[in-house]
Formats: sequence, C-alpha cells, structure tokens
Amino acid sequence: MSLFLLAVMNYLWLETTRAQVEKLPVLKSGDLVFQTINTGQTLAVAAASASAYTHVGIVKIDENGTALVVEAVGPVREVPLEKWLRQGIFDRVAVMRLNGLTEKQAEKILKAAEKYYGRPYDFFFLFDKEKIYCSELVYYAFKEGADIDIGKIQKISELHIDNFAVRNLIKQRWQKYKPCRQQKAGTFSACLPVILSQELITPTSVANEPRAEMIYKNYMFRW
Repeated sequence: MSLFLLAVMNYLWLETTRAQVEKLPVLKSGDLVFQTINTGQTLAVAAASASAYTHVGIVKIDENGTALVVEAVGPVREVPLEKWLRQGIFDRVAVMRLNGLTEKQAEKILKAAEKYYGRPYDFFFLFDKEKIYCSELVYYAFKEGADIDIGKIQKISELHIDNFAVRNLIKQRWQKYKPCRQQKAGTFSACLPVILSQELITPTSVANEPRAEMIYKNYMFRW
C-alpha cells in the first residue's frame, strides 16, 4: 500500500469518525473529557506526557439536561459540549468516568470548580491558584469538592523533557518564570533546575487514574 493511499485512508477515517454529541454515550456530571486542543504549547505538552491528551474538562449536566464542559483555558469557564468538541483537533475525544462517583459528589465537585470561574490560564503550570490550567482545575475540583485525589502529581523532571518541543517551550518562557525570579536565578542554567523541580499534574496522569473507566473514545490508539 502506497504512503499516499494510506494517508488518504487515515484522513477519511478521521473525517468520518468525528465526535458528535448525539452519538456519545449518556454522560453524567463529573465525567471527564479529554482532547487534543490546538494551541502553541500542544506539541510540547504531548511530548512531555507521551500522550495525545493535552486538555481535560469536567462534564456538567445542567437543569435542562444540556451537557456542558467546565474547563480552564483562560478564563476558567463552562461551555456547551458541542462547542467544546469542535475545539479539538479532528474532534477527537475520550470520555472517562470515575467508578463509584455519586451524584452528590459530582454536584460538590462542580460547585468547587465554580470558585475558579474567571481565573486566567496558567502558562507556567504552577500550583498557586492565582491562575489555573486544565488538569489543575480537575485536581482541585475533585479534591476540594469530594476529597478525591485524582491523577498523579509529578515533577517536571519526571516527564519526557529531552526533546526539542519541551526544551524550546522552556527556553521561550523561563525569563518570566516567577519561582526563578523569586530565587534570583537570572540565567537559563540557574533557572532550569528550579523549573525541573516544579510539581504539576498532566491531563494524561488524570486519564491514567486507576479508578476511572473509559466509556468512549474516537482516538485511533489508546493514549
């Protein structure tokens, strides 16, 4: 099979398997949705976590039965699921459900997330709550709302950082990195160890939560 024919077949498969709200399983508040969002840091996040999941949000079913997604994209907000799906590359999505999560817990989780509505996006992935990134929002909402630890907190040094995409992103941003300024690490070589020691939580680590079950995905592979 020629590479051209293979490329055409892959493209047709992607086009015909785009996610549609009406074809998803019945969703519940508290479900987690993952996608590959198209931003300037997508490649670096994917490379660092070795996964196509670069963005995550929390499903909210409102009083009218409409599915929304609570997400941190700057600002933290809720958007219709249909709109959320369209922002992902080729409308890929994975949906995961935490086993044993009750309706009451889901309500508390979403209530906890509301405290962060309007906060800007954190491009430095700091655990400081002044600014919020996507998987950090999920972590705080589950922890503060239902006392559930979800995902795994890691240091940046534990991720796949030895590649051009990640190194280039670090070099672009290190001079504005608040912990380095606070520690007066004024050169890249002095700042890098500070960055590598930083803790964060990735969408992939949330997706790898042992208590979560995959209920839908239209990715070609299991990321």
